[in-house]
Amino acid sequence: MRWDNLYVAAFGAYVPEKIETADEAIAQGRYTEGEKVANGIRAVHVADPQTEAPGVMAAAAGRQAVERSGIAHEQFDLVVHAGIGHQGQEFWQPASYVHNHTVGGPAAAIEIKQGSNGGLAAFELGASWVVARPGTAALVTAGDSFHLPYFDRWNSDDQQVYGDGAGSAVLSSSGGFARVISTASVADSTLEPIYRGPDAWTLAPFAQGSKVDLRGRKRAYLATGEDLYDQTIERMSKSLFAVVGEVFEGTDSDISNVDWLIHANTGKSIVEWAFYRPLGLDASRTVYDWGCDYGHMGAADHLVNLEYVVRSGKAKAGDKVLTIGVGTGFMWTAILIELLETPSW
Repeated sequence: MRWDNLYVAAFGAYVPEKIETADEAIAQGRYTEGEKVANGIRAVHVADPQTEAPGVMAAAAGRQAVERSGIAHEQFDLVVHAGIGHQGQEFWQPASYVHNHTVGGPAAAIEIKQGSNGGLAAFELGASWVVARPGTAALVTAGDSFHLPYFDRWNSDDQQVYGDGAGSAVLSSSGGFARVISTASVADSTLEPIYRGPDAWTLAPFAQGSKVDLRGRKRAYLATGEDLYDQTIERMSKSLFAVVGEVFEGTDSDISNVDWLIHANTGKSIVEWAFYRPLGLDASRTVYDWGCDYGHMGAADHLVNLEYVVRSGKAKAGDKVLTIGVGTGFMWTAILIELLETPSW
């Protein structure tokens, strides 16, 4: 979707101070030296469950973005929050918490559950909302944390290590430091069983008292068909090319014009085969190395990484930034923005 008069007024981020290294996880028997080398993740940041629940971190990131944007609270018409894991309480709405602790007022509060693509899916929803209501603004947040005994950040999944953190963005139709050129989303729900697995449904979260085993689910699913792995990779590649083609459609740009690619903080082999090789991009045009000290922050990766590439001054006025996400389910979202100026924050 090509956008006119849609801007990013600010990004925000909140990352806990506590750090847990790969070497510490290896010493605890939760990780291996081979995985450390293969994945490239050096460390993650770890939230305090009592004071840094995902909603709390997202609200902090949201307040930062709202303050940086300079947009009055009453101009916000939407707060949309995304997360993939436990948000701090059951039968509770984290989007309403973020709303109450950021802009308040009568703005709508909506939660998105779209896996690791949640932050970008929320961004595209916010884009549609703002453009349909000229003169308004939307606050987009995403936050996640991963704790034992429910989830082991070091070995509940393959080729990914999960860190804690939150990111945010303020979208406006009135102006900002960057313009949103286009967005696109493509879904392939035939891949939904990959993270569900072929086993029976569960009664409730953590009902069996054992940690989430995403590795086991994926392997069990792929074992149900002789050629299922190759078919899965083929379908994923098809959707990646589809969303990239759609985001550039009608923009007079292509992947060669992109100065920065922002992707999730995942293992070396995933980014190599899912992004760099198929798209013909080099890791030097990404924040991959920086992300190796943060890990995969669930739905928040892309927003946190966008905040970093702008705040650090790596992305400058005139640069085009492409961010691509993919979430279990599966859905791909791509967003293309151009920096109009380098913000002071």
